[in-house]
Amino acid sequence: MPAMTRCSEDRSGERRTMPSKRESAASRLDDARARMYRDLIFDSAEFVFGRKGFEGATMQEIAAEAGVSLKTVYASFPGKQNIYLEIMAVRGRAMSEAVRRAREDAEGPIEQLSQGARAFVRFALEHADWMRIHTRSRTSWAERPETGGVAELWDEGMSADAALLREGMELGLFWQEEPQELALVLQALEKVQVSQAIESGESDVEAVADRLVERLLRLVCKNPNQIEVREAG
Repeated sequence: MPAMTRCSEDRSGERRTMPSKRESAASRLDDARARMYRDLIFDSAEFVFGRKGFEGATMQEIAAEAGVSLKTVYASFPGKQNIYLEIMAVRGRAMSEAVRRAREDAEGPIEQLSQGARAFVRFALEHADWMRIHTRSRTSWAERPETGGVAELWDEGMSADAALLREGMELGLFWQEEPQELALVLQALEKVQVSQAIESGESDVEAVADRLVERLLRLVCKNPNQIEVREAG
């Protein structure tokens, strides 16, 4: 028996055909399948890019890692550049949000700097392939990305870090430096130390975070030896 359809009027008064329950279920199933493949290809590409870098990776390798055909990969993403940019944007937004939440729960510039760094370490070690992509990109971490969404995330992060440092300087907690320049130095230090920890096989998040926080505070604080920062619960 053929699937039944319903008619209704839209806001213009024109009659249009409504999908049957069977058709709607099939459409939802297709959408779910497409999302599943997209997520699988996203994760597989992140792994391949992390191991071989953007230039060294191929769509064939991404398809093989995902266990799908090359046709399925191209049905989900138009090209390698599209996958790469989505990975950087999605992970970048998630990392920025993790740091923002950690700082919101902290009191004062010193604790905000410390808890933000700990949040970055946790996120980076949980997404080691994403950090490996950064390492293999051959792009300076002090250089603003050129791509729209990723560039905006970079700007937001730099502005937030510079504002935090400026507040600490105004309160007499941090050495007087140019905030934007110092923010670049701190971001580079964070990424270098965490990348080194990943490449050396470290998995103790708290140990890596403790070392990073100690170095950051010694770099920016006037009296780092007198500072005690609580760990987030």
